[in-house]
Amino acid sequence: MIERNNDHQAARARGSSRITILLGIAAALSLATSSTAWAHNPKLGSPYVYMIGDDIAGRMRGILRVVAGLEETTLVYYDRENHNIVAEIIGGTDKVEEAKREIAAFVDAIQQGVVGYAKKRHKIDLTDKDITLIYYVDSDQGTPEEVVRREEGRFVVPKEGENDKE
Repeated sequence: MIERNNDHQAARARGSSRITILLGIAAALSLATSSTAWAHNPKLGSPYVYMIGDDIAGRMRGILRVVAGLEETTLVYYDRENHNIVAEIIGGTDKVEEAKREIAAFVDAIQQGVVGYAKKRHKIDLTDKDITLIYYVDSDQGTPEEVVRREEGRFVVPKEGENDKE
């Protein structure tokens, strides 16, 4: 009689653990299906064509952050209108020559880590005409001011007052 009672208790314990497992699975499924986020803006569901320029810009963003030590705030993107890759860099100097030296280091990083990638992955020969680097310094007004840019392989310094808002 004692053996039979122990068998009954063991069977009940197995059944109880199965129920616990099933309840856990049901709860997880319920959370997974009930936590679906709904977009309130239907345009967020619009198709977006991922361009080769987007891929190369993503690669450039990663290379500049790792090799050149750029901050997360650096914006690197493919400009679909002008068909080039742009990096907007927030730096720590308002001196043009120092900013040019920093940009030159970024150009070296791009040559080493992005140009070969574009060639191998997408069969594209990136040139200076394909990349624009814009160097800003944080101003005391809270709006970054452009110090210098490198576009089409040349440095361009904004004219005095060009960044002022009217």
